[in-house]
Amino acid sequence: MMDLSAYRDIFIEELNDQLERMDQSLLALELSPSVELVQTLFRAAHTIKGSASTMDFRELSDLTHEVEYALEWVREKKPEMTSKLIDTLFRSLDVMKVLRDQYIRGEAYADFRAVVREIKDLIQNPAVVGKLKVPQLQPAESIVAQVAVVSGKQLLSIHIVLEQKCMMKAARYHILRQRIEDICGTVVATSLMEKQSDAENEDDHYSQFIIITATSKDPQQLNAELSSDSDIHVLEIDPYMLESNEIAATSAPVELISEKEQTKASVTTAATSGPEEKVKTAQPTVRVSVERLDHLMNLVGELLIDQTSLADLSGSGARKEPSSLIQSISGVSDHMGRVIKELQEGVMKTRMLPIDQLFSRFPRLVRDLSQKLGKDLELVIQGGETELDRMIIEELSDPLIHLIRNSADHGIESVEVRAEHGKPSKGRITLTSFHEENHVVIRYSDDGKGIDGEKIKASALGKGIISEEQAARLTTQEAVHLIFEPGFSTASSVSEVSGRGVGMDIVRSQIGRLNGIIDIDTEVGVGTTFTIRLPLTLAIIKGLLVKVSGRVLILPMYNVAEIVRISPEDIQMIQGQQAILNHGRIVPFHRLCDKLNYPRTDRKSKTIPLVIVRSVDKIAAYAVDEIIGNQEVVIKTLGTYLGAMNHLSGATILGNGKVALILDASYLVSH
Repeated sequence: MMDLSAYRDIFIEELNDQLERMDQSLLALELSPSVELVQTLFRAAHTIKGSASTMDFRELSDLTHEVEYALEWVREKKPEMTSKLIDTLFRSLDVMKVLRDQYIRGEAYADFRAVVREIKDLIQNPAVVGKLKVPQLQPAESIVAQVAVVSGKQLLSIHIVLEQKCMMKAARYHILRQRIEDICGTVVATSLMEKQSDAENEDDHYSQFIIITATSKDPQQLNAELSSDSDIHVLEIDPYMLESNEIAATSAPVELISEKEQTKASVTTAATSGPEEKVKTAQPTVRVSVERLDHLMNLVGELLIDQTSLADLSGSGARKEPSSLIQSISGVSDHMGRVIKELQEGVMKTRMLPIDQLFSRFPRLVRDLSQKLGKDLELVIQGGETELDRMIIEELSDPLIHLIRNSADHGIESVEVRAEHGKPSKGRITLTSFHEENHVVIRYSDDGKGIDGEKIKASALGKGIISEEQAARLTTQEAVHLIFEPGFSTASSVSEVSGRGVGMDIVRSQIGRLNGIIDIDTEVGVGTTFTIRLPLTLAIIKGLLVKVSGRVLILPMYNVAEIVRISPEDIQMIQGQQAILNHGRIVPFHRLCDKLNYPRTDRKSKTIPLVIVRSVDKIAAYAVDEIIGNQEVVIKTLGTYLGAMNHLSGATILGNGKVALILDASYLVSH
């Protein structure tokens, strides 16, 4: 019995991909039914069933088996795509996701018999079509297969079911076998239907068959070449993995199977997994293109050449003129600097993922909200190819979900109200992303009723969030930002979707943790737009170096709104708090040394260097002793030894070898 724990993470990653593919295909099928989408769903279900069965995940395998035959029924009978059919498939998919989550956490599996009954009732218990098993190779065939794999070819299993009306199936089988051999080069093995009785028609023996082939052809290209045959009813092409007993049956060592083939089909190795491996959690992974890895390897090669050059200069230094030696070292140093810069960018790109991996989760959410709320909603996604750090993408999910739920429940009107105001019956939610300098901008907008600043102000006043004096000073635009305050809500009742007064507070806190900034642009009766600006990555940042009480500290540049110098007379007292006037706006004033409990230093200059820091929707001005400049720094975590240091996001090592602390701007501004 083989231990499959090494394949678990690969299985979970593939499972997530296939479930996401099914989700998107079902959404597309509901909007525009097509044979291609049904085929995509069928292939995804077939892959999940095979992989789950291999990993001894019988619960998922059994459920997916029913889903697969439901899809086969759809493909064969071509029924009308009713809402009941689509909803049943979506519910099945939801249960599959629940089983996946329970598998990852090592929990007891949910009872899925109800959804199985629903599937069977829907398709009226169609007869189960017998399917061929993938053949097990004989020793001689295994040798041929292993030699092909070592030479760089891949093994494919080609499953073909001929049309029922196909005449002379035996002849068609031989023609197709020869055609596959001509295209692929090597046919390793074949498997035919077993005869059920002597009275059975000989032709039925060839009604479906599996051909194992070794080829360098791409599976999609092969599928395109074979699917044009009108006598082929079903065509499935999957990777084929040599079983351990097939390898052991030959004198060839296990190492003959290349790493590439093991990675491609490791989840299809037949074995039984132990229960203890289910307790482990899936490790986060990032898929990196081979082209990017090759580029990084080339850069490392250039660094090795520079290292050799420095070693040569070190050895010949005593024999060279100092000026000539310095010039040579300077040239190598410049080249190393350029290579390291390019290497840094290359490594950062390996952490980047297209934001579409996040956006693609939301069409299903909007669909479900549309049905639950009885509203006609449409989600438009633009800029899904924009790349962002994987860690930021994962943290963005909750804030965007809260924005969508609030828009659907509170922002977008009902069909009747929209008709009264001359709006289209379908409410539109738009998600857009794009790069802007060193930031990623995510713009979320809806064409709903907008946010009424005066209504927000009155609600905040009634809940005691602000005083009457504060309310009098707030502009309409400033009042709109009160929706981010904890416990704030204008909903008259708590609904299943929203209205608990916690959603927008979560949005602000999550964006703040990502060192992001959020703005609101709203117009009553027209709609609302939230603009979120985020750093590309949290691993390497451009920081502003400042000196405070003799210490060098760093503020992230994407939180620095402005650097100014003021005179002491510019500091005013407003309601017992120091503040300055910046571009007509009152900004709270603090001395950074006081904020950090550092001793004050004697100031010789007549002006005060000031850094205006912004985080999410808040802003504050901090006085420092000296502005040193900005540079890129690598953030190092402080660990748990120092305890809770909320005002620090990490530390870095400067060029002189000294450690500089990196301040958490969002914490400073909000506390």
